Amino acid sequence: MKIGENIRALRKARGFTQEQLADMLGISFQAVSKWENNANTPDISLLPVIAKALGTSIDQLFSENNPGSWEGAEMIQNDDVIRIVQLQGHRILKTMPASQKNASFSIAFPHDCNHETQYFKVEVFGNVIADGSINGDVICHGNIDCSDINSFGPVQISGNLSANRINLTEGNLVCSNIAECHEIRCASVECKGEIHTTRIIKGEE
Repeated sequence: MKIGENIRALRKARGFTQEQLADMLGISFQAVSKWENNANTPDISLLPVIAKALGTSIDQLFSENNPGSWEGAEMIQNDDVIRIVQLQGHRILKTMPASQKNASFSIAFPHDCNHETQYFKVEVFGNVIADGSINGDVICHGNIDCSDINSFGPVQISGNLSANRINLTEGNLVCSNIAECHEIRCASVECKGEIHTTRIIKGEE
């Protein structure tokens, strides 16, 4: 049984202290500490509440896959950036069949959002298929397929980019390949592979 390790891993993955988790559960932080150190186990009646607080299932609390453990979690700052993670093995945040390990995330960015009202800072550990525009600073460790990207800052894509328009007010575009894009407006473009675009407008051109 690895419930203590899993509770600790899930708690840390969500940025909770032992005290914060204890408050959510209505217990003492000493009780949480005992669980995580395998000195005690939670009462069975608390399992649904623990699972809900940690955003997981009861089965996952007992999983051998250590669901919240991710080696990179401690390197991430506690800021307002939205991070979407897809991991496997000891680096699992959400379990999925091994055959789906390269599956894309389909992210619903609101169609009517704009720079002033809804500006996102997004880091995605996987591929992105966005139905609407992405308004914000974007780091994607995979491919992006979207309508438009509007950003004040840089956009960094480890894989391929397919989009209608890229409009970076002050930032640079870094990617491996630009598979398809009608217009790119940015300070500079750094592309390791091919660029397929109608036009690139740099700076104030």
